[in-house]
Amino acid sequence: MLRSSGIKVFAVCAAVIAASGFACIGCNDGAGERVTRVTSYVSIDSKVYGTTADVVNAVADSVVEIRTESVTTKWGMQYVVSGAGSGVIVAHDADFSTYYVVTNNHVIAGASQIHVSLRSGEEYDATLIATDVRGDIAVVSIKEKQTLNVAVWGNSDDLRIGEDLIAIGNPLGSLGGTVTKGILSATERAIAVGNHTMTLLQTDTAINPGNSGGGLFNMRGELVGVVKAKTSDEEVEGICFAIPANTARTICDELMADGVVAGRVTLGIEVAYGADSVVYVTETDGTNADFKLYDRVYSINGKQITSLLAFNDAVAGLKPDESAEVVVYRGTVQSSIFGMSLSFDTAPTTFAVTARQLGR
Repeated sequence: MLRSSGIKVFAVCAAVIAASGFACIGCNDGAGERVTRVTSYVSIDSKVYGTTADVVNAVADSVVEIRTESVTTKWGMQYVVSGAGSGVIVAHDADFSTYYVVTNNHVIAGASQIHVSLRSGEEYDATLIATDVRGDIAVVSIKEKQTLNVAVWGNSDDLRIGEDLIAIGNPLGSLGGTVTKGILSATERAIAVGNHTMTLLQTDTAINPGNSGGGLFNMRGELVGVVKAKTSDEEVEGICFAIPANTARTICDELMADGVVAGRVTLGIEVAYGADSVVYVTETDGTNADFKLYDRVYSINGKQITSLLAFNDAVAGLKPDESAEVVVYRGTVQSSIFGMSLSFDTAPTTFAVTARQLGR
């Protein structure tokens, strides 16, 4: 979790479960070239541990600390900015030489270097595999010849309100391996986090900056959630959120197999939020020629666009190859002694655009 206002964001194609308790992602099916084999463990018949200490003893080694470095420019000078978060080892390749760590996208976004540290203190340079901005999930890999602990995915749909949950992460970016415990407060909470609406688990388990991307485990030692966010209001306590394991695993497995998540779409534009609740086009990739630079996006399929959240939710409601009706007001940049400003047409322009699969 990185510090911000409002809700603090610290933050598979379903895998087939084999009898041996693992799912093979990206395995060769006899057609085409052989691809990297990745094994992601899923729960089949696990036991309930008697104490929190027993759960922690079983799963803590699968939780890692993540440190990042990124370069930013301010006032003509470049600075290296450090960040911190958490992650969970969830898969490995066939040779047990490459391990895959799930974390939040916002933990590693913009990072030029990613470092992963184990509970033992061993540190690795990590490689970014792929990210999903909307789901706030990212996968990084590390190389290790020794066998590492891999978390077992649980079924978040089976969770019951009031069930004990354990969070393990790296709060404050310096307290790696910290364990906190609470209960499941609610499921399927539709929460606006940043500029996206997400369906999350709610828990009163203590979550702090640096817990982002860490593990939320049940008393079976199963990974049932990826820590995401907490409410920041000073008058509120114990309202924290995690990405359900079934959602995170689906995204994670697709990122490892294909580098993209099926069903994520784009209209081929980048937008920004301006004064008077205006969302306007700042960049086009040429795939939807009807969009022009500085178009104010007024509505998509009749849904009025008054914020980046509204824009992202409208786009998220589309499917690949689906046509959408878009209403825009054409804009132009004007220069004055007060700087640059946008001026929009008074008459709307309406056209249809085709959503396409993101990343393809």
